[in-house]
Amino acid sequence: YKINDKTNFRISGSQTVVRPEFRGLSTFQFFDFDLGATVAGNTALVRTKVTNFDLRYEIYPRGGELFTLGVFYKYFKNPIEAYFNVGSGGSSSYNFINADEANSFGAELEFRKKLDFNEALKNFTVQGNVSYIYNRVTSQATSLDRPMQGQSPYLLNAGIQYDIEKYGINTTLLFNQIGRRIVFVGGTDQPPIWENPRAVLDFQLAKKVLKNKGEVKLNVSDIFNQMAIYYNDLNNNKKYDEGKDAFAIKRKFGTNLSISFGYNF
Repeated sequence: YKINDKTNFRISGSQTVVRPEFRGLSTFQFFDFDLGATVAGNTALVRTKVTNFDLRYEIYPRGGELFTLGVFYKYFKNPIEAYFNVGSGGSSSYNFINADEANSFGAELEFRKKLDFNEALKNFTVQGNVSYIYNRVTSQATSLDRPMQGQSPYLLNAGIQYDIEKYGINTTLLFNQIGRRIVFVGGTDQPPIWENPRAVLDFQLAKKVLKNKGEVKLNVSDIFNQMAIYYNDLNNNKKYDEGKDAFAIKRKFGTNLSISFGYNF
């Protein structure tokens, strides 16, 4: 619904399906060297049906700027989750199981604002997005009160952009962080494996060349290169406590540097 030239109110709904991956349906087992464990498929997996409802209030003050506030609800029928099992001798294995259902409620705030109200900041644009999600899953395999595997309680994105249109230069600095989430569901006697939140900072520099038909990009990903920690929350205090919780995996993904060139004919 268009309230005026700068303001909209949107109501939307959709229903989609998520089909199992090949490895999830496979009849064989393989060893995952990153996990240090055997991964097995499950031929009984069925597709997930997702029903989504979304309400959104949007304001567009001028070109290149926006402010939106929204709420949403999602229903998952037969969500596919990754489980881990500890066998005799301490060996680990992973497989995939359909939970019965899951429900998500959330709110989202997004903005994009030019800073040209100040001469020194006229080439800068700031942007951000924050989401809060409450999610719970129901499954016959476990009676634990927990979120769905892979679902974070919050998502945070922020960025600042600097443009010099005269010289075809664009730079962007982006920050991202998600709340802790379950990466592998445990059994009745085994707690789940959680992923600890970590801050990710990315940088991009782009320069137009060859009469604006070409573009050179420099990308630096994960500048902080913080340790990724996957752990069992033994004291159940909803955060990682070194020395108290048992970590399953610790690793650094590394900072990635890439240069690319594109040309439009």
